[in-house]
Amino acid sequence: MNALTAAGWIVRVTGLALIALGLMIWVDAVAGLRPIHMLIGIVLVVALAAAAALALRSGAKPILPVVAVAWGLLTIAFGLAQAQILPGDQHLVVQVAHLLVGLVAIGLGEALMASGRRAAGVPA
Repeated sequence: MNALTAAGWIVRVTGLALIALGLMIWVDAVAGLRPIHMLIGIVLVVALAAAAALALRSGAKPILPVVAVAWGLLTIAFGLAQAQILPGDQHLVVQVAHLLVGLVAIGLGEALMASGRRAAGVPA
């Protein structure tokens, strides 16, 4: 359970950092944040995959971990490709979608922690 809790906290902390960095990138507050945002995003996805594996190991039903890993891969692919999607005036739609994809990834981390705890019989 300690490892699952640690993975969940990594998802939480990196998620908050990514939201803050993403907003700074969005409003052009500080130059050069994109590579840091991308690196932290990869850390979040790795922690999400670790949480999925640990939830499975604790006896959770496999559907949520499988969805979480697939969503993590989608998150990375979308993040890497988003600059090329709908450039110009319509790009705001892509930026909002990117934020929503990230929020779902964070939520999946929370759900994996809860699922793993329930499966292991640990109170929330």
